[in-house]
Amino acid sequence: MRASYEETMTVPLAAADVWQRAFEVLRSQQGAAGSIATSRPGVLCASFKTKWRSWGERITVQVGQASDGTVVRIRSACAFPLQAFDWGRNKGNVQQIRAGLEPSARSEGNRS
Repeated sequence: MRASYEETMTVPLAAADVWQRAFEVLRSQQGAAGSIATSRPGVLCASFKTKWRSWGERITVQVGQASDGTVVRIRSACAFPLQAFDWGRNKGNVQQIRAGLEPSARSEGNRS
């Protein structure tokens, strides 16, 4: 079974804004391989290159509207199906993306 890590968060912003921010955060990550794809409405997928600690990862970000903002589910999984240990790589990926989606990160990025 491949190693993976997942978190869910609620962001007090409109889904369209969170979607755009998620796209930007994924695009800015080091090691992104190729393009960021939309597999179905509300879902972004990206692949990351092989590094010394892993055979690469696949990251999925699901964005959905909720009554109190937008619910975001972030999942990182090893690309190689038999990789059982990721040495914290998947958790680190999820936390980086989560940090980029936090409202405080967005306001800091807009400072001139």
